Amino acid sequence: MMKNWVFAATMLVFLPAKADTFRIAYYEGGDAPFVLLDKSGPRGIFPDLMAAIVKLSGDKLEQRYLPMRRLLKSFEDGQLDMEVGANPKWRTSSHVPGVYSIAFGLPRAVLCFRPGETPKEQAVSDFYGQKVGVIAGYSYPEFDAAFASGKIQRENIFNSPNLLLTLRAKRFDQIIISNYVRQYWTKVDAHRYACDEGRMIDESEMMLRLHPSKADALPRLNAAIATLKKSGELDAIFRRYTD
Repeated sequence: MMKNWVFAATMLVFLPAKADTFRIAYYEGGDAPFVLLDKSGPRGIFPDLMAAIVKLSGDKLEQRYLPMRRLLKSFEDGQLDMEVGANPKWRTSSHVPGVYSIAFGLPRAVLCFRPGETPKEQAVSDFYGQKVGVIAGYSYPEFDAAFASGKIQRENIFNSPNLLLTLRAKRFDQIIISNYVRQYWTKVDAHRYACDEGRMIDESEMMLRLHPSKADALPRLNAAIATLKKSGELDAIFRRYTD
């Protein structure tokens, strides 16, 4: 009887006086494993995470796909309530900074090489005069000065599977990629996409970015994320797409 009462009291912590319907959008080009394009609806780490969060918080979701520029502008204009998988340092130029949840993930940007071709020396200076494949539009602070000066040639590729395929095709000898992304594509087809992971060059926490108009919801969203961490469900969501 006592256990049932404790469970009921715990659930009351999550139930808002008035549930919100959060308007969120995912990048229309997809970004596996975080967002997978599916005619039946959003799939991937971010949609699965949000489904688990609102199950605990009592809120609802209104989800759609948008181009990235429109997604960011819609948040600033108040047409979206939340951005999933954001970090304050990635949004310093936004005139609506937003409020951030506790972190739910810690992706690492790593160097990757063709299988069996990982060099022992992997300092930035060791790649002077070479090409490094990266995702277009992404910033890598440790390498940015060398890219800007031309000491290292930055090769921009527009999506992760093509980045991995271009590495295998020997257009360049190394790439920078998220460890989660590398794990996902290796799981999909190791023969086509596998690469050997080198050293980490950056790591950044992923959070929910709420529009200031929804700041009152932050405590219950944080409570839901904390519960998912403690229960192991958060790890299970990530493993679903990367193990």
